[in-house]
Amino acid sequence: MGVSPPVLHRGLSSGQMGMLTIGSVIGTGLFLGSGLAVSMAGPTVLLAYLVAAVLAVALTYAAIEMAAANPDLNGFGAFAYRYLGPLAGFAQRWLYWGVVVISTGTQAVAVGIYVRYWWPQVPLWIPVALSAAAVVVTNLFSVRAFGTLEYWFSAIKVSAIVAFLVLGVVLVTVGLPNRPAVGLTAFTDAPSYLPQGITGLAVALVVASFSFGGTETLALAAAESRNPSLDLARTARWTILRLCVFYLLGMAIVVCVAHAVAAAPDGELTASPFVRVFDWAGLPIAAAAMNFVVLTAALSALNAIVYVSTRTLFSLAVDGQAPRWATRVNRRGVPVNAVAASAVGLPFAVTVALVSPDDAFAKMLGIVMFGAITTWVLIFATHASFRRRRTADEVRRSPLSLPGGWRTSASAAVAMAAVAVGMLFIDIFRTAWTVGAPSLLAILAAYAVVRMVRDRRGTTRPGGRRGGPRARRSAREPVERPSAPR
Repeated sequence: MGVSPPVLHRGLSSGQMGMLTIGSVIGTGLFLGSGLAVSMAGPTVLLAYLVAAVLAVALTYAAIEMAAANPDLNGFGAFAYRYLGPLAGFAQRWLYWGVVVISTGTQAVAVGIYVRYWWPQVPLWIPVALSAAAVVVTNLFSVRAFGTLEYWFSAIKVSAIVAFLVLGVVLVTVGLPNRPAVGLTAFTDAPSYLPQGITGLAVALVVASFSFGGTETLALAAAESRNPSLDLARTARWTILRLCVFYLLGMAIVVCVAHAVAAAPDGELTASPFVRVFDWAGLPIAAAAMNFVVLTAALSALNAIVYVSTRTLFSLAVDGQAPRWATRVNRRGVPVNAVAASAVGLPFAVTVALVSPDDAFAKMLGIVMFGAITTWVLIFATHASFRRRRTADEVRRSPLSLPGGWRTSASAAVAMAAVAVGMLFIDIFRTAWTVGAPSLLAILAAYAVVRMVRDRRGTTRPGGRRGGPRARRSAREPVERPSAPR
């Protein structure tokens, strides 16, 4: 008799799903990357974030529609395998792992930048290295209830954002004691709506897309939702709405205050623009408090990303799609080899911070975006194939359907691919192609090797034992982990 596949516990409420998703999305992209976007695009940064929001909505709807129709599958790699074939499924999972691994480096660089707000004389690579070492040690010696912890960390981040928005709206509209209202002159009397031209707007679009990354993972939480048929649609709508309000209103406040004090965010990213707003407004205590919040958020995200990337590699190895050594665990049940392999993004971040401290974050962000865009294109392509097989009645019964069906997905996939191609012509993001393109070719070559080995040995169950149809399905349609905070 075959061994039944593991079943995830359905314990997440719609409120927890929404908070965890918001907490995962609100991170370095908003708290730090937005400064680069504002410095490059000026007032038109709102247009970049609006376009990114539309793409994020389409991606989330597409992912949730597939998740609701395929409760037996967990993860975009499994969707890609069923609707696009085994090569797409294999590539999707490994690209996802690569994105998460490099994301650890991005978060570590952000931690270093936040620390340098207080101690600017400290070389960037030192806080990057210290935070990386601390997080790796934490993941080696303890495994916590990440869902509960990240819920509260997310609550802290959301509370800080709400406080920032309230104070920012007051500052823009009516002013503070001894500080007149800054008004909307940034939009009504701007010297240039495209200070860096079309290139600046393209950079802002890449950063905005990175900022919204992670919204699609709401679909992955369906496997642990108490009532996925009801929770998914309701939670998706409210989550996307809140994120759009947070991002668009937050960017509008930063632009208004920066214009009023003639102190636009610098492209070198020496601090979070959310911190700088309080500096510009003459509120140093509030600025220090906000910097502490964004530093805590980055450390929380870094810790969670290392955890997620480790378990992702472990699940790949269990399913026979990664080396067996990644399944080895220590006495505490921690997959130590997977931790070591998944931490490769951290020494890479230290190296980038040491060699190129002025644009370390932008380079790391570009590399992450190359992999993320590729995985998003695959999700849209998967959804297009999925919808072409669905009947009109099946679409009507779905709790959430993407308007326009496969045509919308195909258009969005083309748009995302165009963003990736555009990165070739942006100096700070060109490194992404230097690293990303060879990595993608390596994944395709690895699939050819894995396929050849399986053809010779026969398909095996996770753990190396030969099996029947259920074992083959388990290896081909594996469980994936939710992605990490951004």
